[in-house]
Amino acid sequence: MTSLTESKSARISTLCALYFAQGFPWGFMTTALVAYLAKQGLTVEDTGHLIAMAILPWTFKLIWAPLIDSFNFPAMGRRRPWIIFAEIMMAVTLIAMAMSGDITSNLTFLGWMFFLHNCFASLQDVCTDALAVDILHPDERGQINGYMWGSKIIGVGFGSSIMGTILVKTSLNTTVLFQAGLVLAVMIFPLFFRERAGEKLLPWLKGKSMLPGDFVTVRNPLTVIKDLLKGFSIKATFIGAIFLLIASIGDGINGAILPVLFMQDLGWEPDSYSQIVGGLGTILEFIGALLGGFLADKVGRRKIIAIGYGGFAMTAILFGIFSAYWEFTYFSSAYLIISPFFRALGAVAIFSLFMKISWTKSAATMFTSYMAMSNMSSTTGSKLAGTLNNYVSNDIAFIVVGILAAIPLVLLLGINADEHPFQENP
Repeated sequence: MTSLTESKSARISTLCALYFAQGFPWGFMTTALVAYLAKQGLTVEDTGHLIAMAILPWTFKLIWAPLIDSFNFPAMGRRRPWIIFAEIMMAVTLIAMAMSGDITSNLTFLGWMFFLHNCFASLQDVCTDALAVDILHPDERGQINGYMWGSKIIGVGFGSSIMGTILVKTSLNTTVLFQAGLVLAVMIFPLFFRERAGEKLLPWLKGKSMLPGDFVTVRNPLTVIKDLLKGFSIKATFIGAIFLLIASIGDGINGAILPVLFMQDLGWEPDSYSQIVGGLGTILEFIGALLGGFLADKVGRRKIIAIGYGGFAMTAILFGIFSAYWEFTYFSSAYLIISPFFRALGAVAIFSLFMKISWTKSAATMFTSYMAMSNMSSTTGSKLAGTLNNYVSNDIAFIVVGILAAIPLVLLLGINADEHPFQENP
C-alpha cells in the first residue's frame, strides 16, 4: 500500500479525514448541544463556560507539541502512533459520555466531559498538524491547508446540522454514540497509510524506521523548548505570537453570545439554528476555506488574513448597528451564513503563514504552539462573553466583537515571512 510521503492523494485524504473527525464533535458540542440547552434557559455566562471548557484543552497544544516531538515509536512513523492513540481515546470519551445517562441538566459534569474529549481531540490536532509539516511539500501547503480546514468545516457543519437534528429527534446518548462510531471509522486512514514506505503498519507486523539515521526515539524536552525559544527570538515570529493571542478574542465572544441570542431573544428553535449554521453557513464557510487556501498562495497570506478578519469585523459591526432588523429571519440568518465565510478565509491563510514562519528542528512544535495561542485567544473571548453581557446590550456586544477582530490586523505589518530564511524542512 502506498505511503503518505509517496502519494499526494493519500496525504490529502488522510489529513482531511483527520480534520473532519475533529470537526463534527466540535460542531455538535459548541453549536447543536449548546443551542439545545440555551432553549432550556442556558445563560450567556453558562454558554461561555461550556464553550471555554471545550476550547481550553486546545491550549494544551503547548504541552502536547514538545511531548510528541520528544517521545516516538519511529518504526511505525513519527506521528502515526500518537494519532491512532488520540483517535481511540476520542472515541472512548464519547462512549463514556453516552453511557453517563442524562447529563444535560448537570452543567458541571457536562463541561468536564467537553474538557476530557477535547484533551484528546487537541492531541490529535497537534499530531495531524505536525504530520502536515513533516510530509507536505512547500508548494502544496496553501492548497492542502485549504482542503484540511474545509474538511473540518464540513465536520463542524455535520455535527451542527445532522447531529443537532438527531439530538432533537432522538436523545443525547444516541447522538453521541453515533459520533463515536464515526471517529472509529476515520481511524481507518492512519491505520492503513504508512508515513513512509518500509515502516511497520502495526507494532507486530514487519517494518522498520525510515527516518534519518540521526533521529532519536526519545529527545530531551529541554532541547525542544530551547529550539522553541530560538524560533520565537525573531521579530516576525514574536509579533506573530502576539497577533494570535489577541486575534480570536472577538470570535470567542461571538460564539458564546449567538446561541442564547437566537434561542431566547429571537425565539428560534435549536434544530433550525443548527441547520442554518451547519447547512448554508457551512457551505459558505467551506468555500471561504478553499478560496483562502488558493488566494494565500496566489495573492499573499497577509493580504488574505486582512481581508478575512477585516470582513468578519465589518460584518459583526454592521450586525450590531442594524439590531432593529434582527427579528427578520433573513437578516439574522445572513449573519450566521456570511460571518463564517470571512473567518474561514482568514483562518486558512493564517495556517499557511504560520506554517511558513515555523522553523528550527522543532518546526512542527512551533506551529502547534502558534495554534495553541489562537485557541487561548478564543477561550479568553468565551470567558469574557458573560461579563460583557452584564455591562452592555447585545447590539453593542457585536460592535465590540468587530472592533476586537480588527485591531490586531495592524500587527500583520510586522509578520514578514521573507525577512528571514525560514527553513522549509528543518
